[in-house]
Amino acid sequence: MKRTVRNEVGEVTVREKGIVFARAFSGAEINMKEAKDYHSMVAYLSNNEPHVTVLDITGLKYISKESREFLSRNSDEWGKTVAVALIINSFTARMVANFFLTVNKPDYPIKAFTDTLLAQQWAKNEYFKFSMRVAS
Repeated sequence: MKRTVRNEVGEVTVREKGIVFARAFSGAEINMKEAKDYHSMVAYLSNNEPHVTVLDITGLKYISKESREFLSRNSDEWGKTVAVALIINSFTARMVANFFLTVNKPDYPIKAFTDTLLAQQWAKNEYFKFSMRVAS
């Protein structure tokens, strides 16, 4: 089931139902075009179904304020994003995570991690909890 799409600033992969893995390439700069491309790639790979995202932003160099707002607002309005685990390890990535956790706080759980495996475990657990709520 593994499917991957790429553009000039990153890639998005689905390895199993409900789990989206995304990664910004080293030195990536995100403006509105890239933010809209990212959202389209996630929508395509998730088949517009509810999902959690493990988002590795360790390579991120810059993301515009408009892009942060668009991604936060769009994910909330779209209603398919269940939770987001952000993987960070740099000052820039930490700043982006702090914006999402405070200023652009979405309606779904979002948590920052420095450990990729912990981020993946947390995201899978969030998807499992969501699945149990929907099933009952």
